[in-house]
Amino acid sequence: MIKAVLLDLDNTLIRNPDQVFAPAFIRLVDQFFVEQFELAGMADGLLTAMKAVSGLRDGEQTNSQVMLAAIAQACAAPPPRIEEALAAFYDQAYASLRPCVEPVPGALTVIEALRARGLSIVIATHPIYPLRAILQRLEWAGLPTDPAAYAFVAHGGNMHFAKPDPAYYAEILGRVKVEPDEVVMVGDSPRNDIDPAKTLGIHTFWVHDPAAEGQGRSLLDFISELEAGWLDTLFPLPLSPMMIEPQLIGSLGALFGLLAGVRENFWEQHPDPQEWSILQIVCHLLESEISVQRQRLQTILTQDNPFILAPRMPPGPEAPNCADDGMGVAREFAAERRFTIRLLRQLTDDDWMRPARHSVFGPTSLLEMAHFTAQHDRLHLNQLCRTIGECR
Repeated sequence: MIKAVLLDLDNTLIRNPDQVFAPAFIRLVDQFFVEQFELAGMADGLLTAMKAVSGLRDGEQTNSQVMLAAIAQACAAPPPRIEEALAAFYDQAYASLRPCVEPVPGALTVIEALRARGLSIVIATHPIYPLRAILQRLEWAGLPTDPAAYAFVAHGGNMHFAKPDPAYYAEILGRVKVEPDEVVMVGDSPRNDIDPAKTLGIHTFWVHDPAAEGQGRSLLDFISELEAGWLDTLFPLPLSPMMIEPQLIGSLGALFGLLAGVRENFWEQHPDPQEWSILQIVCHLLESEISVQRQRLQTILTQDNPFILAPRMPPGPEAPNCADDGMGVAREFAAERRFTIRLLRQLTDDDWMRPARHSVFGPTSLLEMAHFTAQHDRLHLNQLCRTIGECR
């Protein structure tokens, strides 16, 4: 059952030709930062920063943090000055680029149609811009600009991965509380939108500008498919090894995104007497990674058709904390997760299909158990989201 639809922004909900917008953006950046802040080389710094964001990442730093450090180094200026200049640029100058883009027919109708069906709507744009820039582009598209109108709006400040990394999509899954087979990605770029989403097992709809070359359909075609009941015809894609690693690493981005705003006095608060605290949830993720998730994968890898016992029920709200520093525990979990991923990278095709017997699920395989690890992540990310919501 489809629960969420991810919508790309540029050249999907808004027409934003690279040959028009990109040169205008670069010229505006250079002019503004030299005239207003006497900062030369800002455009080159931004390009360097965008490459840094698209590189391999560990999920602990936001895209904005990575970009800020890269720009500061390229411009030989302190990060606070770069941060001030960027904020002024997006507040004062960015809106002048509006003539370079135009709305796409049917964009607002798509939003309204999805909302009428009770589906979660995600603005899944390339997260290299701050939220203020994304909201301006939504306005240019004639779409709602209140973030509360969407389940999630991806931007540089809340994302830890970027397109075309499939981990970008896994991070969104963790933030929106859905499974890959419960999602449709709608976008114009096979490289950035369609192929990486499919890698995770996400359903896709490729939209394409009729004026350009390509085989995609229009946004109006997507509306027609919605009305014809296309979403009801979608079934989960078969599991494959390539689905696993992006989910396991993308969950780290979702975790650090959720923890970013937790105040010090909230870590040990219980939203309900029978619920875990934030610290207990993160401790459970760490302990489970070591003693359950990775251990059972190693057991299947080293034993012939082993019998896997389901883990004992975790203790209730009286469970002791594993440490006092919540973010330190999260970083330790991230380190253990990267160890697990290195183990999985060594597997052959035959290794992934090694059989096992589970006390609850019956006949299974290493691949299926690895997928359960990703689901376990999302279960507790959902719990964490609800807990933080109660605390705030």
